[in-house]
Amino acid sequence: MTTPGFSPRPRDLVFVVDDSRTARDVMRLHLSRMGCDAVGLEGAEACLAELAQRTPALILMDLHLEKLQGDEACRLVKAHPAGRDVPVVMFTAADEPHEVMHCGRAGADDFLPKPVSQEALAAKVAAVRLSRERAWTGPPRGRGVLLVEGGRFLHTFLGGALEHEGLHVLYAKDLDDAAAQATAHGDRLDGFVVDVSRLPREALALATRLREQFVRKPLVLMSRVEEAPDVLARAQELSGAPLLLKRQLGADELLAMVLSRLSPGTVPLRAAERVPFFTVVEFNTPGGPTLSGFSHDASPQGLFVRTLTPAREGSRLSLRLVMAGQRTPCEAQAVVAWCNPPGMGSAFRSQTGMGLRLEGMDAQLQQRFVRFVPQSLGFPTAGPVRASGF
Repeated sequence: MTTPGFSPRPRDLVFVVDDSRTARDVMRLHLSRMGCDAVGLEGAEACLAELAQRTPALILMDLHLEKLQGDEACRLVKAHPAGRDVPVVMFTAADEPHEVMHCGRAGADDFLPKPVSQEALAAKVAAVRLSRERAWTGPPRGRGVLLVEGGRFLHTFLGGALEHEGLHVLYAKDLDDAAAQATAHGDRLDGFVVDVSRLPREALALATRLREQFVRKPLVLMSRVEEAPDVLARAQELSGAPLLLKRQLGADELLAMVLSRLSPGTVPLRAAERVPFFTVVEFNTPGGPTLSGFSHDASPQGLFVRTLTPAREGSRLSLRLVMAGQRTPCEAQAVVAWCNPPGMGSAFRSQTGMGLRLEGMDAQLQQRFVRFVPQSLGFPTAGPVRASGF
């Protein structure tokens, strides 16, 4: 009997792609108990055909499919107009990091190690459900940044670096677009980065409007060329700090200064250069369930983990890392510096997962970091742990 006025939560549609009928049936049973409508599909072709008819909330896919491997199928799903925003979670073996690497490179959002834990599966489903709500609430307070770019540098390097610090970046195509974006998303923006190189006076006019509209929010102004004295003076007046001249600053200095102005007191987690460092990561809080993800790169004291189920900011984690070509897992302890649960349909771009500040590593992992993270980025070969700089 339905209570008057009560509207039950709609059941989430989930595609389960697996060659094994038994595996599909077992997964459908688990998902049904979690309030999902699961559709079992035998292979990649069936998945793509069904995707053309309706869009699921989640796709669970086995890596080892007969006709077309799961990673190739994942690429096709992500290239499909109806599938590009659908989270894809791959089933694979946790002790085979190269398999998880294939999934990550194919664009998979996460993976579940076999045999699949019902607790871990439930966590992934819950994360996808919550992502719909986050699409409306936007980025967490203090994390939304409008980036008004003056060239490829800001989009590919600076924007990526800010995302790597856990920020949610709104990219403006030009000055007019920046004004429109600021008006549309002003309540979700917590800072502005404007390059004045192309049209300095027009850019300063935009900065003036931003300062008047958002009096207390940080405004960072920069240029890639030497500007006229009046431009320098006006930039100082608007932002409260000298115009950042990219030609006079190294990439690491520039990134550090931008972050210090956007969020004073924040200790950067990442290094200036992205250092590929792939490993399967299992993590848990004290007494909590063991969840999974995979790292994509590292900084001298940081590890960046892609997962639909990040731990909360400030949580202390125990890590178990399985790296390609290494049979014995490594262990580490870390604190969550930032976390970004998945969000759907947001205009802001951010990295789903979490940034971890490593506080302790076993000897094996320490050796790997010394080997793969360049010494020039400041990795201490001995002595106490220190925060990494850019």
